[in-house]
Amino acid sequence: MRRRRQAQALSAAVDLLRIPSQARMMRSAPLPSGILLLLRLAAEDGEALLDAENITKRARESHRDAAIFFIEQILLASNSDAYRMLGLDKTATAVEMRRHMAYLLKWLHPDRNTDPHKGRLARRVLLAWNELSAARRAKEDKLAAGQSKPESRAGSPARRRPMYSQEKTTARAPRTAKQ
Repeated sequence: MRRRRQAQALSAAVDLLRIPSQARMMRSAPLPSGILLLLRLAAEDGEALLDAENITKRARESHRDAAIFFIEQILLASNSDAYRMLGLDKTATAVEMRRHMAYLLKWLHPDRNTDPHKGRLARRVLLAWNELSAARRAKEDKLAAGQSKPESRAGSPARRRPMYSQEKTTARAPRTAKQ
């Protein structure tokens, strides 16, 4: 069953690499199941390379090329919402969100990839992650507020700001050394 789900995403990626004109149609279609395999392939996960080779009986490098092309053209397209950018559907759990984000950033991280375009894609992935995790935290806070008494709300932990928010922060005065 797992192999069949992985095969759907890998097959879609290989088809897109062969016929790039399908990108517009694929962008509007639901994502195939097994996107995690494509993310693992892009991040050069050795086990994923073996899984892909066993599924299709093709050379490893073609799988990684197909996965990267699919991710760039379908997941990271300019009109993608935050869920699609991470390769998820709206029913994804926090664990799935974190796993997909981690594999995308492993592939796109500036320390591993010097291409400036990949750096911009990494920032977009982080913004999508921040958007989804902030929405999830707000939902959890709302549920917690509905279950607790109003006076117990004062003791709740402070909400964290997203790591890479688009808000401008005010500049602080530099610290001076004590004499």
